[in-house]
Amino acid sequence: MTRERLVLGSVAAVCATLLVAALVMRGGGRSARPAEAGLAPEAGSREAPAPGVPAAPGAAASPAATAPAQATPTPQESPSFTSEQNRREVTLFFQEMDSESLAPEKRKIFLTSSIADQAKQIVVELINGPQEKGLLPTLPQQTRLRGLYLDRAATAYVDLSGELVDFHPGGTDEEIATIFSIVDSLAYNLPQIKRVHILVNGEERDTLKSHLDLRRDYSKDMSIVDMGRKGAQ
Repeated sequence: MTRERLVLGSVAAVCATLLVAALVMRGGGRSARPAEAGLAPEAGSREAPAPGVPAAPGAAASPAATAPAQATPTPQESPSFTSEQNRREVTLFFQEMDSESLAPEKRKIFLTSSIADQAKQIVVELINGPQEKGLLPTLPQQTRLRGLYLDRAATAYVDLSGELVDFHPGGTDEEIATIFSIVDSLAYNLPQIKRVHILVNGEERDTLKSHLDLRRDYSKDMSIVDMGRKGAQ
């Protein structure tokens, strides 16, 4: 009997030891086992569900999972100031090659809110000269526009550089063509301008080149313009 008890006691002790070891190994293996793909997280875990997988009922959603996606701002295109909708057509007047009359030529300028700015563009286009055949320039191409301003009496003061005089060919007809190409081009396209006064280097001048008086204002005179020429329409 004594031997049997000893054997049974030894077997029980070994079994108990094995059971404890098995429990310890099972618990340690669970804590050390990495999470397997597709398995739901254990209770209390705050791990966010995989994309496309709904969260378990009652589980707290992570801020990253609940935050709405922010739209990427689209850069705004700045308006184009060179498109056709921001330009206007004007009629310039140059000298005809085969007569003493002025003739019209269509041109485009920027449509700005400033009348003075539109007037400056018209004068610059006159200085650039005609583009159509059969027309002659009325201002020397070396001429520069120094400034242009309007007074309350609707008079435009056009300040041109000294090259206007230095490179001008002279003669009554040529001076008339120069003066009225400026006056008529401005007054015809801009009703806000009733008269034009021409300055040279910021000062009044007795004549352009010994003929036309530059001390006075000039009004539009369409009698010297051949409006029947192609380009006036």
